[in-house]
Amino acid sequence: MPSKSNPVALRWNTPDGHSPYVHAFQAVHSLSNAAIQYLDRETYCRTLTKGDFLARPGFSTNCLYLVLKGVVRGYRKLQKKEITTWINEENEIVGSIQDLGMTENKSDEYIQVIEDTELVALPKAGVDFLYRTCPETNMIGRKILEESYRAAEERAFICRIPSAELRYRLFLKTSPQLVNRIPLKYIASYLGMTLETLSRVRNQKTGTK
Repeated sequence: MPSKSNPVALRWNTPDGHSPYVHAFQAVHSLSNAAIQYLDRETYCRTLTKGDFLARPGFSTNCLYLVLKGVVRGYRKLQKKEITTWINEENEIVGSIQDLGMTENKSDEYIQVIEDTELVALPKAGVDFLYRTCPETNMIGRKILEESYRAAEERAFICRIPSAELRYRLFLKTSPQLVNRIPLKYIASYLGMTLETLSRVRNQKTGTK
């Protein structure tokens, strides 16, 4: 149980009483006490029901979210067709990259939870504050962005593979835990194929008719 001398810790039902963001960032780089105290104080929990939106065009998230439980996808619309651009799950940070930094651009991205989902929110103003006042968070931010860039490059590569079967095979290799967890329509959209094509590829792989 957290010490009564630390009222901030009482907010978090974690083994050490700290915000889950502290654990996530500490896995990347050690944090100063000032950063830990800020994260404990300024981050907060959100619970969303399957189908709810974190963001949509004209309505920014204004936060980065750490997924504690559930799955979140980002997508855009083209002529009323939904194109899934990413799918993230537990222990990953989600948000609209278009809203980050000093920009007036408005994101046209939808961010939707596709399971009942528990998240921890970190306001984007808090990210800027940490960058200014806690130098180590700049390194954490850089490493997280590097990992996000690698993931984006992998997604771009998969979507450019001409063979639908090879695209699905790579998805099985990189995200096997999602294959039977989320609706096939989202996987098909993510892989740039129709649901019918995905069903055919899956049937060929399992040998079913």
